[in-house]
Amino acid sequence: MSSSQSTLLTMSQASRMLGVSEVTLRQWTDEGRIDAFITPGGHRRYSEVYLHRFMGTKNRIHGIKDLVARIELTPGQEREIAQVHFASADWYQKLDDESRMRFGELGRQIYELVITYISKPIKRDETLANAREAGKEFGEYLMEVGLSLTDAMESFMMHRSPLVIAATDLMKKRNAINERAAEAIPLVTQITDEVLLSLVAVYQGCERGNSE
Repeated sequence: MSSSQSTLLTMSQASRMLGVSEVTLRQWTDEGRIDAFITPGGHRRYSEVYLHRFMGTKNRIHGIKDLVARIELTPGQEREIAQVHFASADWYQKLDDESRMRFGELGRQIYELVITYISKPIKRDETLANAREAGKEFGEYLMEVGLSLTDAMESFMMHRSPLVIAATDLMKKRNAINERAAEAIPLVTQITDEVLLSLVAVYQGCERGNSE
């Protein structure tokens, strides 16, 4: 077999390399986005070299690693949020340095849980349980520093905002997102919702206790 022949991939091999289904690859080929060689028997074959080039261009396929990489940048965005948005809030001004550090640690814990949830499917049940515990811990802390439920929810939304932005920015490139990444994007909302529900439950539990 010649070197040129050895670089030709079947549709199944090419779709695995690109991280898309064979249906998607067939559609891209029909649309002219990806070139294919047709064998005498009518089967499509794809140049491995060409596919590497395709993945390396602006039209490259974005996957789970791309989404994770974007989320890993959120701690820097979180610091901007604290400086710009929280700096003017009365409750934030009352926090000492240690409390502000704890506040940031809880936010980063949420980011780490999101990354684990979308990148390690086998640990999703465990990660969801950890997310609920993190929401409880976040709620207890925010109550401890005197935040109302409204302020606590606003605080959480500010922490979640960079995560949503990371996912939506990638979603804008939906034509070049592999299917695993596309499926992972709603998971960002799913796990952060679990954190929020647990946070709210802490406040509701306190209100019920005070009314009894």
